[in-house]
Amino acid sequence: MQSIEIQKGVRVGFEELLAGAAQMGNADLEKFTDRLSQMLARRKTPKPSERELELLKKIYEPLKVSTQKKYDLLQAKLLDESISHAEHEELMTLVETAESHNVEWLKSVVELARLRAVAVEDLLTQLGLDQQAKP
Repeated sequence: MQSIEIQKGVRVGFEELLAGAAQMGNADLEKFTDRLSQMLARRKTPKPSERELELLKKIYEPLKVSTQKKYDLLQAKLLDESISHAEHEELMTLVETAESHNVEWLKSVVELARLRAVAVEDLLTQLGLDQQAKP
């Protein structure tokens, strides 16, 4: 039977460890099992590769706030038909910028899904992005 070294020179067998845990109060036993579950989850989840970290950075990187604000302002002017010709040209440039950003976002999502060998929909769920649409 396997034993666990608790301190240098102090080894406890698996059954002894369980017997000790059985003596804990419910609150302490819950804390203990929660910590064990967290430890097991960390071991089961491999550390992301450098490429995965790069892709995650791209996925969570929003369009620049200033670009988004200007886009929103000009889009509102377009909708209420108060946009000037120069503003319309600027809006078209911002549309291209936003589309380019979205294409890079989608490429990153697809590559990360491929690296993790999961469907894109599953990856979006894992990342908590399944409920929001990409602008």
